[in-house]
Amino acid sequence: METDIDAVNAELDAQVIRIDRVAEGAPSLRVINPASWEGQPVPERRWMVQDMIPAGAPTLLGGEGAAGKSIIGLQLCAAMATGKEWLGTMPTPGRSLYLSAEDDVDELHRRLDRIRKFHAAGFADLGKMRLVDLVGENAVLGSQDRSGLIEPTEMYRMVMCEISVFRPDLVLIDALADAFGGDENSRSQARQFNKLNGAARQFGCTFLVISHPSLTGINSGSGLSGSTAWNNSVRSRLYLEGTKAGDGSEPDPDLRILSVKKANYSQAGKVLTIKYRDGVFVAVRDSTTTLDKMALEQRADETFLRLLRMFNKQGQHVGASSGANYAPAKFAEHPEAGGVGKRLFADAMQRLLANDEIGIEEFGPPSRRRFRLISRNG
Repeated sequence: METDIDAVNAELDAQVIRIDRVAEGAPSLRVINPASWEGQPVPERRWMVQDMIPAGAPTLLGGEGAAGKSIIGLQLCAAMATGKEWLGTMPTPGRSLYLSAEDDVDELHRRLDRIRKFHAAGFADLGKMRLVDLVGENAVLGSQDRSGLIEPTEMYRMVMCEISVFRPDLVLIDALADAFGGDENSRSQARQFNKLNGAARQFGCTFLVISHPSLTGINSGSGLSGSTAWNNSVRSRLYLEGTKAGDGSEPDPDLRILSVKKANYSQAGKVLTIKYRDGVFVAVRDSTTTLDKMALEQRADETFLRLLRMFNKQGQHVGASSGANYAPAKFAEHPEAGGVGKRLFADAMQRLLANDEIGIEEFGPPSRRRFRLISRNG
């Protein structure tokens, strides 16, 4: 019996020695005893942008090329620096580091000039921002080694060094395609690139990564690209796209929808409607009503022009004044009016006259001059 006890004790001693030897060169686990939280205040959730960009975790911002992702990213950095609004929301003020592999220093200068004017600010008010021009550089932060693992690059180390010195609250990477040197469709490699989570924790910052969706992601409206692991690796995912009215048309190419496609810490589905104006994006209110109204007006304008050309070609003269040949009334009665009524045609006529797309022409013999509407473009 004593022999068995001695053997057990010897084995336990050997295990302790092995554990001690491992612990000498190994990092310790973050072991938490929930009992220690008794009587402690529960930490509040922190946000860069409420319900959209959680603090201390990576967020993906996707969208088609030329949708405006880089501009709204720069606007966010400027809003944080100046304490101003961003697309109708109030971001947490702080420092930001913008890594640009798509726009060089001159383009960044031009864009920030328009943004700071929008905020009635000077460049001196943007001192909490730092821009890194990576155009033409090897901007890869994580590359694939021979074993298929994603390893940090020298660029990654330089970026982490800058973060450790400047201590930004937000780091914006523009774009994922430039920073990721692996196989975008590999679930394993996409998950490995999530080392940004560790960096966010180490330096207490938030990463916002701009990405481009696949054709499938664009057509489906999901905004996804490559492996679904990209979606699973971030805590929040935003998508920027053009707007469509209820009839499927796109009445205003300057309008965009910024929606929350994934939200681990809030409710997904939040939508901001924004409009490009003078180099910046601004919030739009009552977007659904506005879009449908714009689509209806666009249809009325197009139908008015089509019918006017048809009438003129047939020698049927219509005018802008009330009477037997009043254009809105004549067009509303036509089989090809497509449901557009007299009132909508009257409004369309005034818009087209104001835009000089149609005009009023005098015609007829000197003894009986008359007026008719004509199209300026045939």
